[in-house]
Amino acid sequence: MGEAVAGIVANPASERDIQSLRSALRVAGVGRVMVWTEAGKIIGTVRRMVDAGAGVVICAGGEGMMRAAAAACGDVPLLMLPSGRAAALPEPTVAGLAAGLLATHQVDIDLVTNRATVLEVVTKARREIALTDVSVSAEQRWDPASLTELYCTFAVPDGIGLSSIPGRLCPSPKSTVDGVAVSLGPVDETPYVVQAPIAPGEVRAVGVRGWSVLHPGVRVDLAAAGGSIALDGEPHFVLKRGESAFVELKPEGPWCVDVRAVMAEATRKGLLLGRKPVGSFPVSHLVDAPFTG
Repeated sequence: MGEAVAGIVANPASERDIQSLRSALRVAGVGRVMVWTEAGKIIGTVRRMVDAGAGVVICAGGEGMMRAAAAACGDVPLLMLPSGRAAALPEPTVAGLAAGLLATHQVDIDLVTNRATVLEVVTKARREIALTDVSVSAEQRWDPASLTELYCTFAVPDGIGLSSIPGRLCPSPKSTVDGVAVSLGPVDETPYVVQAPIAPGEVRAVGVRGWSVLHPGVRVDLAAAGGSIALDGEPHFVLKRGESAFVELKPEGPWCVDVRAVMAEATRKGLLLGRKPVGSFPVSHLVDAPFTG
């Protein structure tokens, strides 16, 4: 077996995180680390990493970079570190250790990765994917206040972003393949009003007309003619009047790395111990503290 390879695509402003990832990957036994820090050509770059034998791709950056990496990584596990990380997301050094253990095949990929669903938006001229949500605004300039439709791959009660809207009404966990579709409108015209944290530090009252389960493989026509469409909360394109588009939930998204699961498996197998004990751990390996308080 040749040397283990890992890829990193990152915002150039994330230099400290890149160095943390590099160091941790080396500790885990990765022999070659391919790094890309340019703004464009993400899809082509990730494909080259895959062709070079990368056992894992780490993406540290914005939503656009995440979407591009997800579209190009194929069956190679993807570890995503979004910009502005929340406390619940892995720290880069720990993420690098987890990615390295996966790239060097020290943990079973089937135990520590989960296949994500994605939303595919198709028009006559383009085909795009979103990782968390697709939203439709009645205005050509996308505005959360004028949203009419929202489609999410998942929705959890403690989430942030547009998916927090259905997260308050009809939670849909990441562990299911189904998503959720929501019909929105002005707060004075809808039967439900949700106080939703649609962005860090921004809680808005959002009017909801109703919602339904979004099943994989079902195409839903978007009523966006003359309006705009956003992917993962980022305005993406405008549909002219007469143009049509549809959204479809697809279960063939990227294989996402569960860092906590990797580290738990590494601990169970004693992979990061400097000196491994003979045999298995005893049931209890605690000793009395050398002090009294």
